Amino acid sequence: MLDNEMNKNEVQVAVRPMAMLGGVSAGISSLPMEGSSSMSAMPHCPKGGIIVKVAYAGVCYSEGHIRKGHFRPALPGPEVAGKVYDVCNTIPNCNIMPGDNVIVFPGEDVSEHYQEFISVEDAENVLQVPNSIPLEVASMLAGSALSAYNAVLKAKPHVEKLQSVKSCVNVLIVGAGSLGLWTLRLANYLIGNENSNIRLFVADNSIDKLITAQEHDCHDIIHWCEEDHEQYIIERTLDACRGGVDIVVDYISSPRTMMRSLRVLNREGLILVGGDAMTEVSINLNTLAAKQQSIVGIPRGTVGQVAELVEAIADKKIEPPYYTVHNMDDAKDVFDELFNCRLTGRAILRFNHSNTTLTSDVTDNC
Repeated sequence: MLDNEMNKNEVQVAVRPMAMLGGVSAGISSLPMEGSSSMSAMPHCPKGGIIVKVAYAGVCYSEGHIRKGHFRPALPGPEVAGKVYDVCNTIPNCNIMPGDNVIVFPGEDVSEHYQEFISVEDAENVLQVPNSIPLEVASMLAGSALSAYNAVLKAKPHVEKLQSVKSCVNVLIVGAGSLGLWTLRLANYLIGNENSNIRLFVADNSIDKLITAQEHDCHDIIHWCEEDHEQYIIERTLDACRGGVDIVVDYISSPRTMMRSLRVLNREGLILVGGDAMTEVSINLNTLAAKQQSIVGIPRGTVGQVAELVEAIADKKIEPPYYTVHNMDDAKDVFDELFNCRLTGRAILRFNHSNTTLTSDVTDNC
């Protein structure tokens, strides 16, 4: 099912790129997914680093864990927010204090369990969050929001180039999950507000997700029902887009969605793909060259870009897309919903710190 592919590859886009970045180490402590109480050991504060007490974590992990019944996805992942618990006293000119609300920018090392406390070796990977931004919203900014931000930034120059020669530029977002909803918000913020000749389309197999996209100011939705004949889906997409698509943002990047995107893509069109698709796609390079089409990966993003997102959210220039918050006790049910493609928007897990007890105090030996 395409909807399963959308769940699988969308969450993968948010997970694997963190291996490109360093500075975040998994703490010693962990919380069972089943929500039972446990003793939580405190990691040592690294030299020049920070310990963060996790408050919220976005559910954006590899579907492979879910398919195997392993309801213990890795954390820290790309979507973590919490409060500063300890700060090494050797950090020069540090303005971060215990109790501050922060986002943890994802790093290389990943634990096998949910972490209550994580140690961040590089203090630059901890970003302060103003109190005006709820921590559950902040948790999404270094993951789905950042991926969508870079997708829009990659698309923007191509949009501007086409605007000089076309009366209308059609942009198709494949997947109406959290990444797609963030892309709608950011596209309207970065390129859509002052340009009436840009049309944003969203395609998905889920009617519920498409309805949610409509509620996020995307009135041009396309139902890619996998029970329909492929040619009919292509014709319906071309008809909806009035001739073709100029830019495709494909967060699924499966063979099916890539072939479909190429068939509706106009000459000199651009396809942006997530850099973590787990499948191989055969593409005719001669056809791609003849039509002067391009396929480009979406960059992972930087700490500085997360700071830009924090500022835009704080200034209310961007409204966060739809999300739901769930207690850690309900984590297994949340992942069941993810596996069965019933989640709409981003699901965020809330840590219940009242159920945990520290076995040791934080040390100041950095």
